[in-house]
Amino acid sequence: MKFISPFLNFFTRLFGFIKKANTNEADNADRRSISFFKKNNLPKFKQLKVLPEFLNEKEQRIIKSLIGLIALCIIGLGFNFYFDHSKLLPKIGGTYTEGLVGTPQYINPIISSYNDVDRDLTALVFNGLLKVNNEGILEPDLAESYDISLDRKTYTFTLKKDVKWHDGKPLTADDVIFTIASIQDPEWQSQLKSVLDNVQVEKINDYQLRLILKEPVANFAASLTFGILPEHLWQTVPARNATLADLNKKPIGTGPFKFKTLTKDKNGNIRAIALERNADYFKQAPYIQELDFKFYGDFETAVGALANNNIEGLSLLPKEYHDKVKNDHNLNFYSLSLPQYTAVFFNTRQNEALKDKNTRQALALAIDRQKILEESLDQKGVLINGPILPGYLGFDPDLKKYDFDAEAAKKLLTDNGWKLGDDGFLKKGDQSLQITLTTVEKTEYQKAAQIIQENWKAIGVNANIEVISKDRIIPDTIEPRSYQALLYGQIIKADPYPLWHSSQTQTPGANLAIWSNKDVDRLLEEARGLENTDKINQDYIKFQEILADSVPAIFLYNPIQTYPIDTKILGMTTRRVSTPADRFTDITSWYIKTTREFSWKK
Repeated sequence: MKFISPFLNFFTRLFGFIKKANTNEADNADRRSISFFKKNNLPKFKQLKVLPEFLNEKEQRIIKSLIGLIALCIIGLGFNFYFDHSKLLPKIGGTYTEGLVGTPQYINPIISSYNDVDRDLTALVFNGLLKVNNEGILEPDLAESYDISLDRKTYTFTLKKDVKWHDGKPLTADDVIFTIASIQDPEWQSQLKSVLDNVQVEKINDYQLRLILKEPVANFAASLTFGILPEHLWQTVPARNATLADLNKKPIGTGPFKFKTLTKDKNGNIRAIALERNADYFKQAPYIQELDFKFYGDFETAVGALANNNIEGLSLLPKEYHDKVKNDHNLNFYSLSLPQYTAVFFNTRQNEALKDKNTRQALALAIDRQKILEESLDQKGVLINGPILPGYLGFDPDLKKYDFDAEAAKKLLTDNGWKLGDDGFLKKGDQSLQITLTTVEKTEYQKAAQIIQENWKAIGVNANIEVISKDRIIPDTIEPRSYQALLYGQIIKADPYPLWHSSQTQTPGANLAIWSNKDVDRLLEEARGLENTDKINQDYIKFQEILADSVPAIFLYNPIQTYPIDTKILGMTTRRVSTPADRFTDITSWYIKTTREFSWKK
């Protein structure tokens, strides 16, 4: 009431003046100040000027307050109208700096399969005939369209005519033909060779070509997402020297970003690479002006750089380092589901004891996979029992499982003739059950290896761990198949042929268990030639049943990857990826800078 009473007094006096004016009792000042209250008579400025003459100091403050309040309301309404009739839009500009663990070796799509850093950079610089979009659906990329013949042996592609290489030259069918020929050339040692080995390529014209298969291959189109190389730059490089070419470090592609600069330390090691926006990109050009990548030797150093704001994102955040940055309000943490499994692959050619199926089954029963999931991945993964994951053709939830059972493992080994020696380890005659478990220098794998070592020693297996650096694991261990048991992650494919057929046991094949089985070969070959998905599904289930019984590998888990990235990055929508590099699937929609666009229509 105290606040209202001055207003009441003011209006009482004002109406008194009005009454006074109407009865001709007001003096001249009063008449001039209140005459505008008469009907159909609007006040003039000179009349408003004399209004304070009949207001006391308190009433004047009230009037000023009301005028200020009205002004604020008008301004607020103006802002509200503007924001209601405008929208925030991405604007070109800004730089994003990301840390990668490892070193770029070949920023080249046909020889980058084993190196995550290479795959990340390749995904930004190159395009394939086809691509997998953000919903996991296969769609044209460099291709304008494609057609598959009724017998599924002939694939005809029509290329887009507005695609240019980063050096300005146009992309043609010759570039695609050259790339496929290079993959097929054994001197290139491309990991893609097994997919395209029996493919014949025919040029129709500069923008059309035909791929002809000897036999139909299930999901063949899905294997055509690899990047295309520019023939005009690579044709002068001898295949035997391809890995030495400078183009592997300073690539020319057709992608949304192009190579800008490369920074080396005094020892010649690459420390950073900068990519810049490709303004002539044949699709929507990216909004971000520049991507800077810094390379680190280990995750501890990389996470430290993230915590100190030296980088604004990290390709992968291992769970053991999450606490270092979890309270950083400048970061968003995205969980990306990977179509990848981690397993222990046995090489029976390197260890005689592993040739026995019962021994391999016992080793599988002895592993506490749930403990691995909890301590190695902090539950950021799912336990698996075979090489085909949920959501993929052939997934079998009823597949034979090897749940943790140390006593069952001991009994199986004892029944198979193994006995504990004086040293506490199992022996069979002069043979000792001793295994070297090899893995890559990665905290997740090293912790898992330690748990497996403890589990195996608990049943009498003399297990040793060998850790190989990221840079050497492929050339020194995987390619020569120089291991007894390998703990490693493998990217799955829609077609398991490249990973499990006996023809893929040697490099560049990816059968890491070096396992041969005639029935499995027959099923995988048959599935490639089938069109009926139910029959393909049946063949894949039978293949996995044989795998589960023979145990050439122990399947552990399917990981989920945490991707920390600065909150300034907007427009990132990817949640499901086929490879870690797929986090860049929607990179052209990411933006840092914004602008507002006004429209009278709401």
